[in-house]
Amino acid sequence: MSTRPSEVTRSKILKAAVRVFAEDGYEGASIRTIVAKADVNQAAINYHFGSKEGLYRAVLHSALETLLRADATATQAPASVAREEALRAFIGRQLRPMLARDEMSQYLRIFNWETVRPTPAFRKFMAEDAGPYLVGAAALVRRFLPPGATEHEAVLGALWLFGQCSIFVRNCEQLSRPPLGFKLDQDFVDGLADMIARWAAGGLLAQTQG
Repeated sequence: MSTRPSEVTRSKILKAAVRVFAEDGYEGASIRTIVAKADVNQAAINYHFGSKEGLYRAVLHSALETLLRADATATQAPASVAREEALRAFIGRQLRPMLARDEMSQYLRIFNWETVRPTPAFRKFMAEDAGPYLVGAAALVRRFLPPGATEHEAVLGALWLFGQCSIFVRNCEQLSRPPLGFKLDQDFVDGLADMIARWAAGGLLAQTQG
């Protein structure tokens, strides 16, 4: 079955918008730039999404669907997958934007922009739609907590875990510059993921021992 022209146009706009929002954030992104990258006219954006905010919300929903699929193993791991392995995989995905420039990395960059300058559209998205992603991360954290831990503690642990990864993604360029001068390659990112996973597991398990 052939794809309708309107569906092709919508897909082109979304892909272009993801790239622009990832590079410039919501405030810095312009409809003119998105239109140019998608090779469409502004009327097409208005038709499919209504406004810049409508387009952004569509991007956020697309991001959520992609991230939920990607994190299914880590956040809903079966008993056969060690919790440490699931945690390391989850952290590795969060750090992916440090080197990669694929679609998933672009989505994570957009989320990282929001940790610095949260927009009303993102706050609404988090309140109404992002619950499953946070719940999945909290479920992963809960695997390290004592049986009596509350859902409140698991959610806070998940937010902390996101923050530990986000700070490195946001400051990626500074890590390679003086006075730090780290060589940002795959070995560095893999080592960083291992370190965060060890520290996170150690801290969470300490709650059980306490």
